[in-house]
Amino acid sequence: MKLPAGDLVLYPGSSLHRVEPVTRGERLASFFWLESMVRETERRRLLFEMDMAILKLRETQGDTPPVIALTNCYYNLLRLWAEV
Repeated sequence: MKLPAGDLVLYPGSSLHRVEPVTRGERLASFFWLESMVRETERRRLLFEMDMAILKLRETQGDTPPVIALTNCYYNLLRLWAEV
C-alpha cells in the first residue's frame, strides 16, 4: 500500500509484511509497539465487533435500555478478559 507522506500504518506484529526500497526522496521511520489489555486474538475480535455494533445501534436508536445493557456487557467482558 502506498500512503501520502506523513501517514502511518498500524498492523498486528504477527502480520507478514515487507518494506519496498525508496526510489526517490528519503524514508523516515518510527517504530513502536502497543500491547492490548486482552491477550487472546479471538476475544479482541469479539470485543471489537460488539463495540462496532453498539456504535451503530447508538447512531440509529440512541441510548435505549437495550443499548445500555449491551454496553454494560461489553465493559464486563473487557474487565473479565483484561490482563492488568
